[in-house]
Amino acid sequence: MSGESSHRRNARCLKALALLYLALVGASFLLVYGDAYEPAVHMLLFLAACSVGATASVAVLLLPVEQFSGGFSGGVYALLAASTAMMTFFSGGTSSELYLLFFPLLLAAALHGSWRVALFALASVLLFYALAVMPGLLNEEADASVAAPVLYRLAALGLTGAFVAAASRLSSGGGEEEYIVPDEDGSLLLERVEREISARRGVQVAVILVDPGRGVEDVEALLERVRARIAEPVLLGEGAVFGMVLSGVGDREIESAARRALAAAGSLGAGETRAGVAVYPRDARSAEDLLVAAGRALEAAFEVDSPSAIVLAGRRAAREEGRRAAR
Repeated sequence: MSGESSHRRNARCLKALALLYLALVGASFLLVYGDAYEPAVHMLLFLAACSVGATASVAVLLLPVEQFSGGFSGGVYALLAASTAMMTFFSGGTSSELYLLFFPLLLAAALHGSWRVALFALASVLLFYALAVMPGLLNEEADASVAAPVLYRLAALGLTGAFVAAASRLSSGGGEEEYIVPDEDGSLLLERVEREISARRGVQVAVILVDPGRGVEDVEALLERVRARIAEPVLLGEGAVFGMVLSGVGDREIESAARRALAAAGSLGAGETRAGVAVYPRDARSAEDLLVAAGRALEAAFEVDSPSAIVLAGRRAAREEGRRAAR
C-alpha cells in the first residue's frame, strides 16, 4: 500500500486499540479495587501505572494520521506493553491476572498488515511481562507452584504473538508490506497539499512534479529511493510521473530535493528527466493553483534543451516579466 494508506490503516488500528485499552484500564481498576481480588496491590503505584496507560491512549486518539508510521506504531505498542507490565507488577506480579491485557496488544498488531509491527509488539510484550514477574520468581519463597503459571502465561503470549506475526507475514506476501497505488486523478496529492498549507500557515509549501522520462523499468524501486532519501512520493496516473510535497524548507532545499529526485531516476537508467516546482504562497494562493503552477513548470522543463532540467515556476515568471519590461 502507499505510505499515505499505510498511515491511515495504522491510525485506525491504534485509535481503536486506544479506546479499548482505556476501557480495559477502567475495568482493571474496578477489578483490583474489588473485594474478590486477592493479590497484594500497591495502590498509589498501581494508580500511577494506570495513568500512564490512560494518558498514552488519549494521546494516540488526538494525534494526526500522518504521525502513524510503522516505527511510531511499534513505539506505541512498546509503551502500552510497558504500562501493562507496571500494572501487572503493582497488582500482584506473578499472581496478577492483569497479564490478560497483553493479548489485545498482540491481536491488534495483526490488523496493521505488517509483520514487523507484529514482531515488535511480541518482543515488547514478552520483555516487559518477564520484567514484571522476575522479582517474584527470584523471591526465595517462590517455588514450582509460582513458576509454572508464569511459564504457562509466557508460552501463551509467545505462541499468540508468533501466530500473529506469521499471519501478518503471509498476508503481506512474505515481502515488503508497501506497494504502489497510483493517484489516478491527483486527489491524493491535492489532499496532501491542502493539509500542509492548512497545518503550516506562514511557511513555504512546495510541490515538486518529476517525470523520470524513458528508461526507468522499476518505478517502484525509484519511488522507494525517493521515499527513503527525500520525501513521500505520490505516483500520478499510469505513467512514471510522481509528485512530492515539502513544507517548511527554503528555496535551496527545494531545489536540492528536485535534483536528488532526478539523480535517483538517473541512477536507475532514466533519460530526459524533468522536474517542475511551484511554491506556496509565492506562486499560488491555493492548493489547486499550486498544482497547476507545478504542472506548467514541468511542461516548461521539456522546452529546455538538456538531458535533465528543473524549472521553478516563480523564477520562470520573474524572467518572463523582465523580458516584457525590457520590450
